[in-house]
Amino acid sequence: MKKVTPMPKVLAAASAALLLFTVAPALAKPNKAALEKTYLDLNEQCRGGSGDDPDTIKACDQREAVAAQLKELHTCFAGDRFKRCK
Repeated sequence: MKKVTPMPKVLAAASAALLLFTVAPALAKPNKAALEKTYLDLNEQCRGGSGDDPDTIKACDQREAVAAQLKELHTCFAGDRFKRCK
């Protein structure tokens, strides 16, 4: 019988996160206020970080993912506030 190696904890956590972001939106309506706060936090990290820092790049990528979710709710960030997308 072939020995089964347990899944590394990091991979398990990443898999759980992927399920959360792909299945959860289908089950519950996103919280617009929470998405807006997350966007602002990520925007601060993205704009305030060093361009070659992997954490800055990650924050920018995550910010764009949140922006896409907000756009589905017809909400866009313009200048210094959120407004209804045209």
